[in-house]
Amino acid sequence: MSVVVTITSTINSSRVPSWMNNNGDSSPSLRETLASFSRRSSNISLLRNKKKKKKVCCGAKSTDDDYHATIKSLNSRGRFPRKSLGQHYMLNSDINDQLAAAAKVKEGDFVLEIGPGTGSLTNVLLNLGASVLAIDKDPHMVDLVRERFAGSDKFKVLHEDFVKSHIRSHMLSFLETRNLSHPDFALAKVVSNLPFNISTDVVKLLLPMGDIFSHVVLLLQDEAALRLVEPALRTSEYRPINILVNFYSEPEYNFRVPRENFFPRPKVDAAVVTFKLKHPRDYPDVSSTKSFFSLVNSAFNGKRKMLRKSLQHLSSSPEIEKALGVAGLPVTSRPEELTLGDFVKLHNDLKMSSSSLERTRAELGLLVVYLNKAEARDKICRAIQYGSKFVSDGQPGTAQNVDKSTSLARKVFRLFKFVNDLHALISPVPKGTPLPLALLGKSKNALLSTFLFLDQIVWLNRTGIYKNKERAELLGRISLFCWMGSSACTSLVELGELGRLSASIKKLEKEIGNKDKHQNEQYRAKLQRSNERSLALIKAGMDFVVAFGLLQLAPKKVTPRVTGAFGFASSLISCYQLLPSHPKSKTV
Repeated sequence: MSVVVTITSTINSSRVPSWMNNNGDSSPSLRETLASFSRRSSNISLLRNKKKKKKVCCGAKSTDDDYHATIKSLNSRGRFPRKSLGQHYMLNSDINDQLAAAAKVKEGDFVLEIGPGTGSLTNVLLNLGASVLAIDKDPHMVDLVRERFAGSDKFKVLHEDFVKSHIRSHMLSFLETRNLSHPDFALAKVVSNLPFNISTDVVKLLLPMGDIFSHVVLLLQDEAALRLVEPALRTSEYRPINILVNFYSEPEYNFRVPRENFFPRPKVDAAVVTFKLKHPRDYPDVSSTKSFFSLVNSAFNGKRKMLRKSLQHLSSSPEIEKALGVAGLPVTSRPEELTLGDFVKLHNDLKMSSSSLERTRAELGLLVVYLNKAEARDKICRAIQYGSKFVSDGQPGTAQNVDKSTSLARKVFRLFKFVNDLHALISPVPKGTPLPLALLGKSKNALLSTFLFLDQIVWLNRTGIYKNKERAELLGRISLFCWMGSSACTSLVELGELGRLSASIKKLEKEIGNKDKHQNEQYRAKLQRSNERSLALIKAGMDFVVAFGLLQLAPKKVTPRVTGAFGFASSLISCYQLLPSHPKSKTV
């Protein structure tokens, strides 16, 4: 049975919610729009699609966010929808109920809303017991919803352009601090009446986040929704975005929303689509998502071309024809004829047949990036210096000559390097850092900066520019004491940070359970930071021993050979820490 709504053109002020500012009448443009909306919306069917599988039952109807409230809210702020922001405000509270129902929002859920507008959908989500993070580019709408929901501890709004925001960082931060009562709540949801002009960008950003979101429910243009969910092979509507959607999710067209339900009225109808996101472990088996989507995009760039032509820059025609044959496809295949599974087979076969020369070139490229860092070259020279010290054991000869010459050469790499730690010294500490750790960190920066500055005076003396040898030797010893002190401070800082990380990891384990903890991105990230901190602690301890040996405070126990061994090991750790990471897979 269709749902019918009869609308009058008179605004009943008693139905306007108390959070709105009631000063002034509607501007003529808004009043005219409201009257027009009322006339053409009289006795309309909200759900024109008669297919039961594309209907969503309405939830409890809200009287606080009907069309009267939305128009009155905009008028009270003197706001008019901005075309540049793609703003079309929902005038029917039933649609908001159905959006929440499509996402199966329940108490305890964490929901991301993009473009909250006047907060009509936000109100529905909060009433269902969900916590809501809203993001809006319009500062006026941000102020409006912030004022409206000021009394709720389950609502937060950010003034950002969603397409340019670091949404993954935001979500991980909020989920980390949230007290989850059940592992099922670990994944958040997205429910949003999107500005139509950013819908494609939003879909591309959200769908690869199956480790953060379980469901993404969006209100899109009807034609765009149909193209995303029900594309037909061998048609112009079949595009790379369809491969992306099915790679990362299971899409479903829920129901159509007539254009009469929006202010201002768009030129097209809208539709609600649900994307049930796949967890990363359930993605199609490809060696690299970056190379996979690079292949897909390359294929569709020459849409009417056969794949053996459009993919020639990735592989030779014979190799492409062979891969097509292995995938059970004709050698004359075109991109619009291939399903997701076909592209996966084609990609994997081409990757297996890629030449070893290309892999070697990629590895050499990473090596060039590494060697182009002055810091990396310094650490390599440091390894040579202390390796020579270990071999010479303080005895005259070639090894000792290498030790001394390399030590002098390294001082050139460190020219003006003290500025780095000087900058860190005067920079604010990260928020939430305990005072003892903050003081130790600043002490480390001060001592290391002093060491590097005094070390340059030692270099000037060895080159003959600075003539006072006795003072230079004294400054050299002072600089080594500063280095030893900074190493001690670093060790204490790393110990403190490891303790904080350990407590955070234990808390997260209780929240998500031990069973799936290694599948949780937050857990893996914390574990990686813990390993990095542990390695830094070991290196700082070794550097303390090296400084102790160079100062000859216990020459019988910490011999030149011991100093060289610890210095060489510490240098190898430094070289490892500076290694460039392989590029992360990204979708295009």
